[in-house]
Amino acid sequence: MPAFHIRIERPAEIIPKLGKQELDWKKGRSAFELATAWMQANALPPPVTAILAQAPEWQAAELLECFFERETGLPGRGRRSQTDLLGIVRLEDGNGILAVEGKVDEPFGPRVADWLDGEPARQGDDLSEGNRERSRINRRQRLAQLCALLEVDHASVGNLFYQLFHRTGASIYEARRFGYKRAVVLVHSFAERPEPPSMPAGFDDFRDFTHRVGMPIFVPDSISSPKVCGGIEVRLAWLSDKVSA
Repeated sequence: MPAFHIRIERPAEIIPKLGKQELDWKKGRSAFELATAWMQANALPPPVTAILAQAPEWQAAELLECFFERETGLPGRGRRSQTDLLGIVRLEDGNGILAVEGKVDEPFGPRVADWLDGEPARQGDDLSEGNRERSRINRRQRLAQLCALLEVDHASVGNLFYQLFHRTGASIYEARRFGYKRAVVLVHSFAERPEPPSMPAGFDDFRDFTHRVGMPIFVPDSISSPKVCGGIEVRLAWLSDKVSA
């Protein structure tokens, strides 16, 4: 069915869509900083433009529409992937999808191995052993399909973070849905930037993911080479930004 959207006038209007609502809405935390940075810019924030410009086909990127907390269906049963911010971006040869994950020091959810063995996700689910096993089977099937989409062996990703798989998959499904041929998954980090050789919180985990799926990133503030996944040309990127004044 089609999606319907309500325009928001100020960042705080996204609070009802957040997992913990007001508890997630604090200055210095990712939801607050991401919404503030993008709505103040009322366009692609300049640091985002600078990262995208490293890729020739994204150099003239222009933001057309933005969806906060965009939900995208995934293969099999279970929760939809909820992208922090999904942008439709005009490029010189058509439009593209920009899927943005805001971070400060939050982890990328559970590792794949822990997620596969986890309890059924929804509160109130039957926790009988039979239901647990059905949940695990469905999770294995979902992971296998996401890994097939990204062309990576699902048996080799147990130490990586599941959120990065379903967020990247969601960007591909959204590009297909809109009929676009390109997508970028960008981690917009507001974590403190330590002195080299230390890296911002979460970057090492993201870097491991980028290498495993064949779109390696080596340092923050960079974008990967492209890889065609499911007919969509995908890039991964990391931006280290500052918190709002």
